[in-house]
Amino acid sequence: MKQILIYTLLIFLCSCQADQKKSKAMESLKKELEGIEEKGKEMEEKIKYSDSIISEIQMTIEKTADSIVEKKVSTKPNCEIITLVKIDSLIKQNTDLNDQNFAVFFANMNPKCSTNVEYIELNNELIYKTLQSNPKKFIAFLSRVSKKKEMLEFVLSQLQNPIHDGIELNKISEKLDKAETEDPETQTLVLESIKKQ
Repeated sequence: MKQILIYTLLIFLCSCQADQKKSKAMESLKKELEGIEEKGKEMEEKIKYSDSIISEIQMTIEKTADSIVEKKVSTKPNCEIITLVKIDSLIKQNTDLNDQNFAVFFANMNPKCSTNVEYIELNNELIYKTLQSNPKKFIAFLSRVSKKKEMLEFVLSQLQNPIHDGIELNKISEKLDKAETEDPETQTLVLESIKKQ
């Protein structure tokens, strides 16, 4: 019987020690959780501060960009003839114009440059050359820039007034008429403008 009593006492003591270990582990976990919560609050404060700095930087960038655009608009337009010369030289070398070439050509086009005779003559000639080289791309890029009505009207007026007689209007019209373009409406406007000669 003594042995049973000793075993029972040992089991009781062991179970008490396990409860003590569990409670110490629980206290340790609680302390860790409190530490994590404090660090989380510190991080939230840092993030709020960072977000406010980022917002300030974005606002400054937007204001700067707006002022640059205003200055650009209010100053004399930049009629870059060198861009036109580069496109013209590619065409003369029988190089197929890629999307980037067309994008640069249309981005450089500026109706406000109509007072610059050298620019307007070369631009007019290149409108016909780029149209003849790839009607599908020409219409695609014209469609993109024609969201600005002023640009569409400028290109159509240039097409109605070829700068010299050496431009083969019938050949260009036929090639454009056969082309399958993504914007049939713009294609029709271009064809009508060419045929108004």
